Amino acid sequence: MALTPGQKDEFFEAHLPHRLCLLMAFRDRQPWFKERIGQKDGDLLRTSKDATLISIRLFANFLGLKLNRSCQMVGDFASRKDWPNDVNVIDLGGAPARLDDLTADDRTTLEELLKRADKELAHLTSSFADQLKFNSAAIMVRGIDIIERLLREKVYAVARDQNGRPYPFPTLEKQKTIYGHECEVVGGYPLT
Repeated sequence: MALTPGQKDEFFEAHLPHRLCLLMAFRDRQPWFKERIGQKDGDLLRTSKDATLISIRLFANFLGLKLNRSCQMVGDFASRKDWPNDVNVIDLGGAPARLDDLTADDRTTLEELLKRADKELAHLTSSFADQLKFNSAAIMVRGIDIIERLLREKVYAVARDQNGRPYPFPTLEKQKTIYGHECEVVGGYPLT
């Protein structure tokens, strides 16, 4: 999809930071969640975890990584346009991720988290991914770290704005969400 320079800037200024918040809130808000254990808003932790899984799936697909029918990860970038208006890493001036960008352990972690995102969240199915091994905070944080690293390497280190400068990786503590609503400051510190 051909994006105008203005559309590309909008992705880097609003859409990507918003989705990075969804990806990272589970990791970056852990102290806040721990303070709230036993409170009535424990559903926020579950919601954050699910947002992370969906975001891992979104960003993996955006980067060109997906599960095949055998639930193994493939780097099949040629067929990454599921819908005519899908935006991918190349559309923003980045480079697709390759399987060899991942260690064996990172690949297994990402595959299993993608299975969870597919089986538990993106589709209603009769089978679920491995709930015991891949349903821990440590595994979720590892998945966030993998996707963040790939985004830094494949998007933010490669893509350039209209003046040839790299787009900065968002400082989520100060970034406002899409449309700049004051009440929706993104990640990094607890809201009071």
